[in-house]
Amino acid sequence: MSDFDEDLFDGFDEDQGDELVAEDWPTVATPVPVWVLLSGCSPRAFKMYAFLAEHINVNLRDPRKRIACPKQKAIAAILGLKDDRKVARYRKELEALGAIRVEKYRYAGGMRQGYKYFVRYNPPVGYDGDMVLKQFYAGHPEFRSAAKWEGRTEAAKKTAAIPAQGSGPAGEGAAPKPPAPKPSRRGAGGEVALPPDVLKVLGAFRPELRAAMRETAHTDAPKTLVTAVTKALKGRTAEQLVDRVLRRWTTHGYEAKFEAGQLERPVGAAVAMLRHGECPDAGCEDGTVLESGEACVLCIERGKNYKADHAAARKSAKEAAAADARRAARAMVCPSCEQDRGTDGTVCPECVTGMERDVAEAAEKAARDIARMATVPEEWSDARARVLAEAAAAREDARQAGADQLGELLAAQLAARAAAREAHRVRLAALGGDQELPPPPAPAPAPAPPAPARPEPVKCSGSRWDGSPCGRLTEARDGLCGVCRGAQNVQQEDDLAAIH
Repeated sequence: MSDFDEDLFDGFDEDQGDELVAEDWPTVATPVPVWVLLSGCSPRAFKMYAFLAEHINVNLRDPRKRIACPKQKAIAAILGLKDDRKVARYRKELEALGAIRVEKYRYAGGMRQGYKYFVRYNPPVGYDGDMVLKQFYAGHPEFRSAAKWEGRTEAAKKTAAIPAQGSGPAGEGAAPKPPAPKPSRRGAGGEVALPPDVLKVLGAFRPELRAAMRETAHTDAPKTLVTAVTKALKGRTAEQLVDRVLRRWTTHGYEAKFEAGQLERPVGAAVAMLRHGECPDAGCEDGTVLESGEACVLCIERGKNYKADHAAARKSAKEAAAADARRAARAMVCPSCEQDRGTDGTVCPECVTGMERDVAEAAEKAARDIARMATVPEEWSDARARVLAEAAAAREDARQAGADQLGELLAAQLAARAAAREAHRVRLAALGGDQELPPPPAPAPAPAPPAPARPEPVKCSGSRWDGSPCGRLTEARDGLCGVCRGAQNVQQEDDLAAIH
C-alpha cells in the first residue's frame, strides 16, 4: 500500500491546497529512492544521483554491471556546469550522504585519473533522515493545517509563492527572493564575465591549443592564463598581444612541438607566449622597437653575445666529448703498452710475458754476480730464489693494497731489479778480499782513417754580368763559385728551351 493511502492524509480535501493528478504513467523511468529525495541534498546533487542511477538502470538486466562510470564532463553538462571540476562539490555531498561510494582509478598508462561511482539504493547504516513521505509530513505539521488556502496568513502565502531555488526537483529551500544584484562581472552560471580585451587575446590562441587546454585543464581560460593576459595588457594593447601569440606559436617552436606530440603543458605554453621577451627595453617586441619599427640594438648585441656563448659552449662540449672518447679508447687498450690488443683494458699477454721475463733476467743477473764471488754470503747462497721470492712478496703486497694487475706486475719488476742491484753491490764490496781474476781488458779500438785534405781555395773562373772576372774564392773542383755556377745553370736551361 502506498504512503498516500494511510490515515495521515485523511484530513485533506479538494479545497485545501494544490492538487496532484497523474496524467499518465512513465514508460522510461529511473528508480530514485525516496530517502534520497527527502535527505535535503542540493538540487544538483539530487540530479547527479539520478543521472548515475540511470546508468545502472540501463544495464539493470545484467546484475554484474552495478557500477556507473560516466565521464565527468557528461555529469557537468547534466548539472549545467561549464567547468567539470565543480562536479567534485556534488560528488562529495553525495559521498557524505552515503548515497554513492567513489573509487579512483588510473588509465592511459597511469597518466590519467578517473572515478568509479558505486550507487547505493538503500540508506547507509546510521541514517536518521526521512525514509517515506509519512515521516516528512509528520515532521512538518504546518502542511497539515485545516485552514483553507484562502484563509492562510500572508506570510504563508509569501512562503508558498517563492519558487524552488536551482534546477533540481526538490529545491534548495524557501527563502525570500533576494533583491536584484548590482551589475557585476559575473555572468550566468556563476562564471566570471571576462573583459572584452581579455577575451580577444584568449580567442587568438590556435584552436588546437585551446582544445588541448580543455583536455588537460578542463577549460580554455584557466585562471593562470587569464592572470597572464591581464598582466600583459598593462604593457601592450590587445591587438599587439594577438600578434604576439600568433607569431610566437610558430617562431618559438610550439607548433612543431604540438604536431610532434611533445607539447606536454598547453597552459604553460600559452602563458609563455604572452610573456615579455628577455630584452630589457620595455618597448621591444621580439627584436623590433614598436615606436620606430627598427631593429632593437640591445637585442642585436644580446644575439652576438648569445652566439659567442653558444659557440664557446659548443667548443667546450666538443672538447669534453673528445676527452671522453679518448678516455673510452684508453679504457679499451692495454694500460702498459697502450695498444689495442683486444684485452678490454687489461694488461695484454705480451706485456705480462715481458715483465715476468724482466723479473727472471734480474734473478739470473743476481745469480751470476754472486757466482763470481770467492766467498758467497750465506743469505745469498741461492741468489736466484731470493730475487724471485722478493718479487713475489712485492706482488702480493700490491695486491692486498688494492692495486690492479699492472700495479702488481710493476711492483714485482721493481723489487726484482732492486734485489739484483743489491746482489751486484754485495759483489763489488767483496772484491777487495776475493781472489777473483779481473776480466781481460777490452781490445783497443782501431784508429780511424785520416780525413782527406781540403783543397786550397782559388779564385773563381767565372765572370760577372758586365764581363769582368768574378774574383771570388772557391774550393769547388770545377773552379766556380756558387753564384757563377747558378748563373751557368740558368743559361743552360734557357739555351735548351730555345732549341725546343
